[in-house]
Amino acid sequence: MPGPWTVVAVATFAQMMIAMSNILLPTIAPKLAEALGVSPILIGYQVSLTFGVATLATMVGGKAVLHFGAARATQLAVLCCGAGLVLFAFPHLAAIALGSAFVGIGMGLINPAAAHLLVSYTPPQRRNIMFSIKQTGVPVGGVITALTAPAIAVHFGFRWSLLMVGVMILALVLVMQRYRTAWDADRGRMQQGSGAAFGGVPLVWGQADLRWISLVSMIFSAIQRVVLSFTVIYLVAEGRYGLVEAGVMLSVVQIGGSAARIFWGWLADRLGSSLQVLMIICGITITSTLLLALFDPEWNRALVYLLFFVIGTTAVGWNGVFHAEAARLSPPGMASVVAAGTTFFVFAGVLIGPAAFAAAYGGIGSYANTFMLVTVSAVAAFGLLLMAQRAARQAP
Repeated sequence: MPGPWTVVAVATFAQMMIAMSNILLPTIAPKLAEALGVSPILIGYQVSLTFGVATLATMVGGKAVLHFGAARATQLAVLCCGAGLVLFAFPHLAAIALGSAFVGIGMGLINPAAAHLLVSYTPPQRRNIMFSIKQTGVPVGGVITALTAPAIAVHFGFRWSLLMVGVMILALVLVMQRYRTAWDADRGRMQQGSGAAFGGVPLVWGQADLRWISLVSMIFSAIQRVVLSFTVIYLVAEGRYGLVEAGVMLSVVQIGGSAARIFWGWLADRLGSSLQVLMIICGITITSTLLLALFDPEWNRALVYLLFFVIGTTAVGWNGVFHAEAARLSPPGMASVVAAGTTFFVFAGVLIGPAAFAAAYGGIGSYANTFMLVTVSAVAAFGLLLMAQRAARQAP
């Protein structure tokens, strides 16, 4: 039987593969749009399609894990992403749309599978750190993609960047096959009530403090996805950056998010208030996105890198503190139900954000001015946090 660290390593690598498949097209959007003969702004709709399918796939993710086993479900998740990458290689919008749907299915399956593996095969006293390590697979995968995919696309063609991730997916599936029998020994044991998809939404909406922070998570997730989806396009189109350097800048955003996740959690424990840390994050988001909207290509490069690092610490680093606060506010024994409900709002933000940004750009005609709407959204989130704070004070 493989040890817990093997489980963590596999789950983290699988999370990386899902993240890389998800962010790959936005990272190489200018080159892909050139090959297709379309505007790169269409990437916003592609991202929303991916997360829309992911939302639907989440409804059956738990059942799939219990029926097939967590290891097999993980293999299916990354293979769906692999199928999506194959379809991305065809220069046709319909193939891109279908490929996005496959990646969305993989995204919907991966978290229930990873959670089942970690809960089943890691010691409870180390579970928090192991879940945290697994979650770093998302920004780490983003960093790797941002650093490598644009360069590969420029020098060899965008299809080679797809192949890079596809080979890694195949290697993971083969490694997991070695452990599949042991890890899936409990497959087929369907539990009563395990298939409730959004049963937590009424509970979350009915409790004021949960309702307000869930709406904040919807705004935060929209901002996160907009930053990840449009940073490269913005810098290339209006910042006079090359595609490779713009990709490096996106990797700085991801590095900031990776570094900040653990820091924000430590700060929340230190202050004894996740809500207070969320307000700090929101305040920094307001300031940094305003500077992003005012960005000038003549700014000192070091300051630009610092700006994108700070943007990453908030836009990509907020997730852990939010989930901790939602768990704290959950009624006794209802943390999993609340988590299902809050996930709905997180996915809703990702689903709405990029498409709304793309639609707004269509009317405004400037990426810089459209990013002003991101700042306005962050201001609205701060107001919701104040309402959550007031609700918490009024709670018994």
